[in-house]
Order: sequence, then C-alpha cells, then structure tokens
Amino acid sequence: MTYFEDLNIIDVNAFIGNWAFRRLRHNDAAGVLGMMDDFGIERACVASADAILYRDCQAGNEKLYEETRLAPGRFWLYATLNPAYPGWERDLARCADLGFSALRLYPYYHGYALNGPEAGALIDAAAAAGWPVSVPGRVVDMRQRHWMDTTENLSVEETVEAAEAHPGATFVLTESIVSAPPDDPLWARMRALDFYVEISRMSSVLRKETQALVESLGPERILFGTGFPFKAPSPAFLKVQVLDADETVKSQIAGLNARKVFGNGGRKHGDG
Repeated sequence: MTYFEDLNIIDVNAFIGNWAFRRLRHNDAAGVLGMMDDFGIERACVASADAILYRDCQAGNEKLYEETRLAPGRFWLYATLNPAYPGWERDLARCADLGFSALRLYPYYHGYALNGPEAGALIDAAAAAGWPVSVPGRVVDMRQRHWMDTTENLSVEETVEAAEAHPGATFVLTESIVSAPPDDPLWARMRALDFYVEISRMSSVLRKETQALVESLGPERILFGTGFPFKAPSPAFLKVQVLDADETVKSQIAGLNARKVFGNGGRKHGDG
C-alpha cells in the first residue's frame, strides 16, 4: 500500500543480503525493490547485510554492487568497511570508483572503538570523499539475539563524540533512540554538527519519541528509514503519519533531507 501519494520517499536504512542468525525474507534486490514499489518509496540507501559478518567486508560490497547495478536509479549504496582490516584504503577507493555514496561502520561487530585512531582515519577519508558516515546503534534487538551474536550496542553519546572529533564529516545515526529532556545539552551538541538521525527505531505513538526528535533536533536533521528486511516497513510510515507537523516538515523527513545528504553521491554507471 502507498501511504503518501504526494511525498517523494527515500529510505536511508535498508539492507540486501543474508544474516547468519536468522532468515530474512525478500532480502535480495528484487525483494527490496518490490517492497519499495508496494510502499511508494522512490529510492533506498542500502547496505550489505552479508558484509557485517564477512571476514572481508569488501566481498559483501562487491556483491551488493552486482545485485543493484540493473536498477541504479533506485539505490544509493553504503560501503561497509572495517578500519581494523588491512587494505581498507584500497576498498574505499574501489567503492568510490563503483559509485557508492556513503560509509557504513559497525565497531561492535568489527572490534574497534568508534572514537579510536583506526576509525578516525577512515572517517576522515570518507569525509574527504564527500561521503556521509552512517553508524547504526544496533543491527538487531539484543533481547532476541542469537547466543553467538554480539551483546554490544553503540550509544548516542559515542556517536556524538565521534562527530565532534571529526567536524568535517556528516554523520547519520540509524537504529538508535535519542531520548533526552528538551533542555539536555545533547541536542545543542548535535545541532552544532552535521548530524542526522534516522527514525526506524523510534516509537510510533506511545512515548512520542519521533515528535520529541522533531521538536528538539529540528525536522531538517531527521531521516526516514524502514530497517527492511530486518523489520517490516509499515511502522516507519506510521511515525510520519502521526506527527503533529505540517506537510512541509513531513516532506523534509520523508525524502528531502536524505536527498541533501546522499544526493551528491550516486552511481557512475547510470544515474546521478
């Protein structure tokens, strides 16, 4: 079903690929495109689910590129890279040549500190390439995790500290809950940075987290994301639908903000 006929929707938090700990459905390029068409999503920023757990992330990036190359106008691609893995500089250059649009980091899976020197070098390289840096607070809910999966998440504070250490970079926080009183200094710290928050983990109605995010961070810093295929897409649309905001604000969140963040990248073999 199409929720918003008049909004150009961009999903900044989607995946293609497999997950070792449970089966994902509709998790290939065709399945994600089908979801996008069903829900009226114009474009998705997709990461490789395979790359999270591959020893060499680049194998997952290469697979993601091959799967999406027949529909370049519908996808922007995250390059999943591990700064603790030798050769990430070569892999970043390769992904840039292929037209990837952004960097995706998983410090809790790849064994480094987001605020450490290894990650810092990669963040600076991504910023120099004009890529936003996407950092998920988590991949799956730890309460439902497989016993061999990680027990760590990434806090909002850690991500803000990393952004403060690299003020030339654009940061996109996904799969996280930013919950703080309106007068908390955290909001001002985020507003002082080129810092964006995606809504797929925010509650729809009960705690009004998305509403608080709009009011405290500003609608120009909020991005739409579904978390598909780890999550069903419908709740993300509900979060926008129930916002106490006008259509201008909803248009920003649905896609205009994402186009500003990711639109300078894109695929070299078919679409800008």
